[in-house]
Amino acid sequence: MTRILFASIAGALFILFPAGTGTSLLADTIHLRNGGFIEAENWRYEDDLLVVRQKGGTIVVPRQEVVRIDPSPAGRSGSGTAAPAGTPQAAEPRRTVPVPDRDLARVAEEVRRQIREYPLARVQNTRRLVSLLNQMAAVAYRERRYDDALAALREALSLAPHDHDAQEGLAATHLVLGQDRQARVVLDQAILDHPESPDLLALMGELFYSQEKPEEALAAWQKAQALRPEPALRNRIQKLQRELSVENGYRRSEAFHFTLKYDGARTGADLETAILDYLEGEYWNLARRFDYDPPQPIVIIVYPQRQFHEATLAEANVAGLYDGKIRVPIGGLRQLHDEARRVLLHELSHAFVAGKTRSTAPRWLQEGIAQMVEGLSTRAGTGEALARAYRGLADKSRWGREFSYPAALSFVEFVVEREGFYRLVDVLEEMGRGADVETAFRTAIRSDLVELYEAWGRALELRHLQ
Repeated sequence: MTRILFASIAGALFILFPAGTGTSLLADTIHLRNGGFIEAENWRYEDDLLVVRQKGGTIVVPRQEVVRIDPSPAGRSGSGTAAPAGTPQAAEPRRTVPVPDRDLARVAEEVRRQIREYPLARVQNTRRLVSLLNQMAAVAYRERRYDDALAALREALSLAPHDHDAQEGLAATHLVLGQDRQARVVLDQAILDHPESPDLLALMGELFYSQEKPEEALAAWQKAQALRPEPALRNRIQKLQRELSVENGYRRSEAFHFTLKYDGARTGADLETAILDYLEGEYWNLARRFDYDPPQPIVIIVYPQRQFHEATLAEANVAGLYDGKIRVPIGGLRQLHDEARRVLLHELSHAFVAGKTRSTAPRWLQEGIAQMVEGLSTRAGTGEALARAYRGLADKSRWGREFSYPAALSFVEFVVEREGFYRLVDVLEEMGRGADVETAFRTAIRSDLVELYEAWGRALELRHLQ
């Protein structure tokens, strides 16, 4: 979402007079001392007041509240006396003043009051309120308070149905919540209103990509990149082009919770059916364990080994990955054996943890949970090695900071043994609400991560070195 700036006119004194005649179609911009501005069709000074003529009537502003008056591009439209000494009138770029995050709600309510009480300034104040609501939504989105973001954006669009920033924000929020259908409705209208917006086109590409419509995603992203080149988007385009070159001709099969793509020439129908049947069965097990039901079908792409590495650029020892889609190199198998099931279940757990936390879970937590769900457990030799590593540290506060698969599994096992798996699910829930990982552990388990790491290290010593 774009950064929104807002100019408030809170505190300006307005005195309303009956409407006059003889307005101009051109508009000067009157800048007020507190950062607000008024677009004036006609204006004049009368003693200590600035009298502003608009189509709907007249607004009177105290002279001391005026900072400057910028003429319209076609020339000065105001009439009457010149501005007083000390009031600059040189045309300058129009500026907006951001409201600090802590003041957003207060200033928004003040602008709503101005809309109610000063009908002749309704247009300007409505525009300011829309900008302010967009800024409030941007803050809420950044803090992952998505319900608050949706409320602010819907109010903004009720006031300005074609506002670009509100449309963009609403579509982005629906996308992060997995609400593809709602996002599509917003984006269809937004791109109709703003067909050359690279931000909206990039969001439409993300929507198409998540729905496994790669050709449409590529077209949207390429148009966005042509309008405004971005390195990150260029990388997305290159990644998708690699995937398309490998997956060209892949077959597609739909199940209730999954979309499966596979190389039909190397993956038989029996394996396709076995994969979908196995994953549908495990889906409900994970939905109950994580107390989470993904809102959209999960995409699984089954590659032959070589094509997997060509599409993903993963290292040769990678058995599968999840990047918003499950990608596994098991194409060509005659039957679904235990090792392939473990790989699929491991990656499926990543999909649930990512969805539950809005993709904020750190790698060590993701991998620790996925290994446990897969059915792995820490072997005695591995536990002893970890215990000796802990004992050998002079500064115990450093323990647990470095990632390894064995350490991630061992720590998650420790938390589950001590607190129960449901407490770990509470941690994921807190992260989905916007908490960082340390705050989530502190809230759900009442322990700091540093305390948990050290308790885990001591438990390893007791178990393996006594």
